[in-house]
Amino acid sequence: MPVINEPRRPQGGHPAAAPPRVPDPADPHGRPAGPPSLGHQAPQRHQVPQGHQAPQGHQAPQASLGHQAAAQLLGLREVVLPAAVVAAADLLLGDALGSDDPVTREAAAATRGRLRAALGQA
Repeated sequence: MPVINEPRRPQGGHPAAAPPRVPDPADPHGRPAGPPSLGHQAPQRHQVPQGHQAPQGHQAPQASLGHQAAAQLLGLREVVLPAAVVAAADLLLGDALGSDDPVTREAAAATRGRLRAALGQA
């Protein structure tokens, strides 16, 4: 009967190659101690160490509310919401109609029109 923890030996009787070294619990690279996780791992995102700030020159400009709403409208087909949420959205869209940003005004008008049409209030 084979021993479970003993590495298998090839037919020639020579010992198999040594398994890779497991990192020590106090890994100098700051990785957690313990066995490595199995399966698919998501790609790591670059993180700025605490106490440091990322350089400001490489950030994309913040999109206006109108641009964000327009992007969301492109994928919107159907949604089920409580009536209170729909009423609040209608009020907020009314405020957005007075925005200084023309894209925000246009997106608010289009969204409010679709919302009211869906409610039968157009």
